[in-house]
Amino acid sequence: MMLCSWEQLKGHNEQRQLFRRSLTRGRLSHAYVLAGPAGVGKHEFARLLAMSVFCRNHPLEELNVCGECRACRGFAVNSWPDFHEVGLFSRKSEILIGQMVGENDKRGREGLCYELSMIPQVSDRRVAIINDAHRMTIEAANALLKTLEEPPTSALILLITESPESLLPTIRSRCQQVRFFPLSPADIKSILLRNALVESEGTADSVSELCDGSLETAQQLLHSELRMLREVVAGELQKLDSMNSLTTSNTVMETIEQISGNAVEQRQNAQWLLKFVGDALRARMHALVYGDLGDRLAQRLGVRRGIDLLGPMLDRTVRASEQIDGMVPVSLAVSALFDDLAQTLRAGMKGT
Repeated sequence: MMLCSWEQLKGHNEQRQLFRRSLTRGRLSHAYVLAGPAGVGKHEFARLLAMSVFCRNHPLEELNVCGECRACRGFAVNSWPDFHEVGLFSRKSEILIGQMVGENDKRGREGLCYELSMIPQVSDRRVAIINDAHRMTIEAANALLKTLEEPPTSALILLITESPESLLPTIRSRCQQVRFFPLSPADIKSILLRNALVESEGTADSVSELCDGSLETAQQLLHSELRMLREVVAGELQKLDSMNSLTTSNTVMETIEQISGNAVEQRQNAQWLLKFVGDALRARMHALVYGDLGDRLAQRLGVRRGIDLLGPMLDRTVRASEQIDGMVPVSLAVSALFDDLAQTLRAGMKGT
């Protein structure tokens, strides 16, 4: 979904103002890490920022685009010579050194770092976007580091990542970090309706409340099967303090099997299950912290003991996700999770 104006971008006004102030004061850095959850608009923001740098009809400090000049039109069709973008190749899980400095026979004469070292062809700057920057191999990251250590004066490098802590510390120290946050339900709803991604406003309302501010998650939740799975999990965990692990694991596994066409889908849906479990546990923690007197767990344990109990349960849910990724059978991982959650609850509630 290519955005051609800042008005189409939902949220992130503070981040835009940050760049405007830097431009007005002549303090634009050579490199930024745009960090935040998946699906909140970091990539769209980076492209609009790059397009604003090139736009011929707006002063740079305005950070705006006209969409009509030669630069904007060239950028929109990915043919502007001073813009470069790299990311994961299809079916690859890492950004490779060849993408940074060229393949062996052309090492140092191709790749992103080479392009950034060249004088801009038709603009005042060269701008580069590195998607999924935390996926760079050590070799690729070290190649980029050399460019960051002696950055070309005309270069602007934008690293996009969900996991800034996974970047090399030496890379992080040479970039300014800009944090991005989840979109509001109203923003998600607006995007879903504007792009005709939902059939009704009611579906837009439901999905926007469930997606944790991520458009990527919202698009996945457009599948009614996942919303059904979430409702099943929410129903089971509403009775958290009296949960029967066998009944709960059987119920959720029946739902996963019902909505999964094959083993791959079953594993994917199991990860959604674990996300929904984590969401439910965090919601109970929120109820404890903010004094929801209708929460039975709060009534029996009190705030401090309840949080001390739910924290390890969240950790156990994360381990279950790692087990699923590690190809542990889904039914085994799910039943073990709910059995451990039930045991943790029973141990924590002794004496109450």
